[in-house]
Amino acid sequence: MTHPSKRKIKIKEQERDNYGRFAKKLRVADNWGDDDDSGWDDEVDMLNEKDKYELVWSDNTHLERKKRGPYLAGKTKKSTYFDKYGPSGCFTKAAKGTAKITIFINKHRSTPDDFEEVLDDMEDEEQAKLDLNERIEILKIELKKQQNSLSVTEYNKKRAIFEYLRRLSDNDGKGKTIRLIDDEDIAEEYHIWIRSQGGTTTPLKFKDHERPDVVKYQELFLDKIYDYVKFMAKYEGENMEQIPPTLGPNDKEIILVTHDECVFYSNDGKQGVWAKSGELPLRKKGNDRSIMVSEFLSEECGRLKLNAQQIQENPSIPKEARAYLQPGKDREGFWTSEHLIDQVKTKTIPIFETLFPNCIALFAFDNSSNHAAFKSDALVASRMNLKPGGKQPKMRNTIFGPSNQHQSMVNENGEPKGIKQVLIERGLWKNGLNADCQLCKDKVDDENRVDCCARWIISLQPDFLGQKSASEEVILEAGHKCIFYPKFHCELNYIERYWGAAKRYTRENCNYSWSGLQHTVPAALESVNTITIRKFARKAWRYMDLYRKGVTGKLAEYAAKKYKSHRCIPDYVLAELNK
Repeated sequence: MTHPSKRKIKIKEQERDNYGRFAKKLRVADNWGDDDDSGWDDEVDMLNEKDKYELVWSDNTHLERKKRGPYLAGKTKKSTYFDKYGPSGCFTKAAKGTAKITIFINKHRSTPDDFEEVLDDMEDEEQAKLDLNERIEILKIELKKQQNSLSVTEYNKKRAIFEYLRRLSDNDGKGKTIRLIDDEDIAEEYHIWIRSQGGTTTPLKFKDHERPDVVKYQELFLDKIYDYVKFMAKYEGENMEQIPPTLGPNDKEIILVTHDECVFYSNDGKQGVWAKSGELPLRKKGNDRSIMVSEFLSEECGRLKLNAQQIQENPSIPKEARAYLQPGKDREGFWTSEHLIDQVKTKTIPIFETLFPNCIALFAFDNSSNHAAFKSDALVASRMNLKPGGKQPKMRNTIFGPSNQHQSMVNENGEPKGIKQVLIERGLWKNGLNADCQLCKDKVDDENRVDCCARWIISLQPDFLGQKSASEEVILEAGHKCIFYPKFHCELNYIERYWGAAKRYTRENCNYSWSGLQHTVPAALESVNTITIRKFARKAWRYMDLYRKGVTGKLAEYAAKKYKSHRCIPDYVLAELNK
């Protein structure tokens, strides 16, 4: 029979009444009794003595470790800790020669905003102006004088305040040690230290960013969009106030409307947490269900939507341009170009024309295959076969040549003609041409190559080169304009920063449930105000101005971050950057 525990022995020894209930409950008395000595001085002396000692690694630590063997007590093996942080530890060697993070921490002691709440028992308001050490001494004297008159609860509260202030003083005004990493000043200083060591958070992918074909299209994009800038309003200052454009009598204001999609997941919470070694919190596996959002933004009004009065005056117009989709094979499917075209036709254009009746929209899309998809009858050389018939679509009729000669893309039997027949009718066919050559299959970029294969010849025809995407055709038919961002240039589309702000909100408020996601996503999107969206756009314009002036790569990234209040980088700054 096992020996009973101390707790069970105490319970057995406790008095009971006739019904078996405890007759006397053990309680802590709410007074100090007649003892004049609270033990305060002894505890202070003990703390002072303890502060004199400092734990250090001894010279023969490695010998003691071999003799004693691994120390397995606790969550983390002490031997493992020694291997990492000891005099010859891997982390110690890796950190040798680097700047210590403590040099970046400001030694000036700051008082937290809620400090007055901690000292709400102090009668004299002038005490708030005293130094932190003086407050500690005053509280210490009060505790000594009032130790016999205070109740246990009151004494413990003031004693806790004293302990908090003492730790606050020891940590240079940064609160308790366990919360040091949560201090805003410390977090910012850590970021500065990480950057000083050559680290970064989200570096641009310069390999694809500076690819020759991407740079070539970037130049075309910048030339095209800056042709419209003189017709656009600008937003400057801390409150991003509007500066209207100077327009001629026949000119119309152009408003840039940018677009993108983003997916939010039920289990997408905070990725990083501070926890003890071996005590990471349990989380649900996988991303779980998701909501996809397709959004349109403008600097003029932020999110493209109607206000309450406009909704009442235009009942047939949708309230907002935003579209939702629950992606999945067994749910609402996946987002396609048909979804985008329907959103543009039925929501975006009607709302824009209601908000800005005398303006022209410049719709900007990412250069993805979904956004740049063609209609089924579009003139696309990659869809054609060399011979008639087969699995190739029936394309629309077209015109070619200087005299705009009409040409049908189907034969008398209603079958697609194929590349060979089309080139014969245009007088461009050469005997021995293959449908594709090896250079085209390998995607070799050569501007001098014009007649290597039949598909390449027809793809260079003006009507094929001028073929618009499905979304662009819809926008042009409505009297507006369309443009596509360069590939790998997410920094030019300011809606990406809008997604980042919304993602931060959803991760901070994630409860890992589908119902929570349905509530959180709309709230996250509504949390980003118009002024913030305009500041996002200002940074995107800053990148465009830098690229247009020849500043690229990491230098452009540095300049865009440094000159935050500028829409365009001043010339004198560019001169300094190019030194």
